[in-house]
Amino acid sequence: MTIELRSALPSLSLPTAEVVQVWNPTRRWPAVALLMAFTTMFFAQLPASYDFANFVFYDPGAALRLDHVVAQGYQPTIDFGYPYGLLTLMIGRAFFAVAGRTPAGYLLFMFLAEAAIVWGIWRLAARWNWLAICFLIAAMPHAIIPVYVHLTHPLEAALILHTLADLAIGRRARALALATACLFIKPSMAYGLGLILLILILLRTLREKKRWTSFASSLLPATVTGVVCITVSVLTFGFSPLINTILPLTGARSYQALDFGLFGNGRTFWWPNHTGAAQYAKYYFSTPAGFWLVCTFLLVIFGLRSLFHVFRRSNEAHETIATIVICHLFFLTIFFGWPGSWTYYSSMLVLGVGFGLTVYRARPALIVALTLLALAGNLGTCQNLANTRQYAKRSTETAGLWAYTDQATEWEHIRALAGKREIYYLNNGCPELLFPDVRGPITFFLSPAMETPKEIERIQQDLEKAEVVVTFNQGPVLDPWHWDKFAKQRAEFVDTWQGKYLTVHERKQQ
Repeated sequence: MTIELRSALPSLSLPTAEVVQVWNPTRRWPAVALLMAFTTMFFAQLPASYDFANFVFYDPGAALRLDHVVAQGYQPTIDFGYPYGLLTLMIGRAFFAVAGRTPAGYLLFMFLAEAAIVWGIWRLAARWNWLAICFLIAAMPHAIIPVYVHLTHPLEAALILHTLADLAIGRRARALALATACLFIKPSMAYGLGLILLILILLRTLREKKRWTSFASSLLPATVTGVVCITVSVLTFGFSPLINTILPLTGARSYQALDFGLFGNGRTFWWPNHTGAAQYAKYYFSTPAGFWLVCTFLLVIFGLRSLFHVFRRSNEAHETIATIVICHLFFLTIFFGWPGSWTYYSSMLVLGVGFGLTVYRARPALIVALTLLALAGNLGTCQNLANTRQYAKRSTETAGLWAYTDQATEWEHIRALAGKREIYYLNNGCPELLFPDVRGPITFFLSPAMETPKEIERIQQDLEKAEVVVTFNQGPVLDPWHWDKFAKQRAEFVDTWQGKYLTVHERKQQ
């Protein structure tokens, strides 16, 4: 008996009986192939990663600013808003103390954390056939992003994949311990993953009629991990920051304020505002969106089949696929945010599809079609990279970062306008770490509903002393210059210059 999936893609046959073994640590060639593909991808995209905009305008720079703020002794969630786990801060502090708090140090962290993701992928893909490995290589740019918006995201992805790898070989207790550690990296998906693992351990205990002491012993590694993480967090930052970060309440408030969600702000990723079939076809085939949607559909099919087995005569392969699809559904319904948030758990999605293709022995035609779709989905990224290589360049004026001519020109112009006056840069990013005449706020990330009262008060005081304020041109809800909290201070300034990216505000002459 087989279940046939009919669609525009070649048919997929899902057998009900034999399931292939997916773990063999002695099979090294997939590891070599995956690592080479990842390394090539990472360094090929270096001009787009080691980018002026990333560190002066956007989130990667905010991550460096965060480490600078923490190094000065400011407390997360008290002195400044912070939505992630405290373990990320501790890892970042230790790493940047050695590697340097610089854009190069940030990229080095990304490379090492993403190499850990590749290791997790290999642990599950070690016994896949060559065609499935080719699919993984083609999908690598979808699964792993060279520069994540914060340290948290590659760390979380690595822990999740190693959790799944342990589950796939029956090490449920260790998997639960890794999921527990993940709570202190990012308190979101780890809750859902940990709950699933608890249910699977309980089902296994009941099905095999084991003693309850066996169930309790399975929880011991996770308990020890949790106690250690709690102790280290309290000793480093105190009890209040731990309580404030162990639940994703700060992030939830910010998501609500920004209308984040699959059907909110994030909708434009999977349903863009295009007109005409040709534009939609080009978008879905030349960007990651089409591949992501097809993989989501296939993962749900694999997951439903595996869930059926979980409650009957499941094995580790069924449990792993079912866990991946449930986590992906958690992401879609709860954790999906802005259009770029598809990258947060894309490694889990790609791995889940590859796992399903292998476990259920999909027809080669389907794997080839998915591989081609993955390759096509990289066309937009390749075009952007080609443009960066052609039009962007490095210079001392951009702190050695690749920048387009208009970005570099604007930055030089605003510094010339300020003259000998200090620039107060009210935006995310970290230009104050790259340029001596720039100062930034004591904050992590300026986002609605995230800032603490102390943080707002400090920024107000900074604005009252500033002579020149520079802001990044974006929507009023994202631009703190337009927030009501700073209306009194804003009234003392006049806009003296506006470019494509930046606006200069100078204090009114008395």
